[in-house]
Amino acid sequence: MVPIAHSTCTSIRSAVKMKLTVVTTVLLGLLLTPALAQYFQNQQVTREIRVNGGVQILNINRELRVVTVEQRSEFGTWKTIWNFNTGFIATEVFPERTCFISPMNRNLIPTFETFPTVVEGFQGLKGQIQPTRVITFVLSQRLVPDLRIYGPDIFNMCREVTTVVATPVAELPVYNEGACTRLNVLNLVQLNYCRTNVNIKV
Repeated sequence: MVPIAHSTCTSIRSAVKMKLTVVTTVLLGLLLTPALAQYFQNQQVTREIRVNGGVQILNINRELRVVTVEQRSEFGTWKTIWNFNTGFIATEVFPERTCFISPMNRNLIPTFETFPTVVEGFQGLKGQIQPTRVITFVLSQRLVPDLRIYGPDIFNMCREVTTVVATPVAELPVYNEGACTRLNVLNLVQLNYCRTNVNIKV
């Protein structure tokens, strides 16, 4: 009877060790998955995204919660910064060398956490793609007095150029159709910056 009991205990210990080995292997596999490793380790990610025949450069700073998109091509040259910490969007348009600063409408743009996933969904699509959302701003004559409150990225981009306030509007008042600058940002959002003679109450 003793040898039988000893054999049984040995089998149980072997089975337990085998299960622990399998569990450990699975956990290590998950921890070492490249996609997960990149997500948790890289605080800053830069990618080139093809947008309707052109290329836009996307930069995501997870530490500061800032998304930057830049386009330099025959389709137009501009740079827009979305600071999810301060809640502001700043856009510089060339060759005018003018910055527009506006509050962020979080109902019309992806959240910071879902931004990389949403962008990834457009990569396999071909042809001319229209942005899923449109945000229209009216440009004012009012200059921005202090850029430091908008964060270091916006401050560094706009400090040496004319910077004005851009007010988001649901419906555009009387305006000149040619006075609007339209930017397609990653096929996600179209930013319309328009000039009008009508005063907009903020």
